[in-house]
Amino acid sequence: MALRKCPKCELNYLRGNETICRVCAAELDKKRRKEPDPDEIIMCSECGERPALRGKDLCEECLREQKRQADLELHADKVRADEADDPIEEDFGDDEDSEE
Repeated sequence: MALRKCPKCELNYLRGNETICRVCAAELDKKRRKEPDPDEIIMCSECGERPALRGKDLCEECLREQKRQADLELHADKVRADEADDPIEEDFGDDEDSEE
C-alpha cells in the first residue's frame, strides 16, 4: 500500500482509505464545534428569557437597558467633572472683609 499526501494540506501522508490526514480532520472537527448552527436559537446571556439578536449576545430589551446604563454613567461622569471644575464658594456669613 503506497502512501499518498493529504489533498488538503499536502504535508501529511494518508494511511489506508483516509480522505484527509488526521491533522486536517481534527482541525475541521474543531471548526465544526465552534460554528453555531444558523438555525439554532441562542438565548440572551443577560436575562436568559428571550432570544438574542442575530450576531449579538443580548436580546433587544437587554441591549436597550445596557445602552441606558451606559448613557447614565456618561452623564454622571460629566456631572462629576463639572462639579470638580467649579470652585466651591462657601458663604459663612461672617466675612470680615465685607461691610454692609
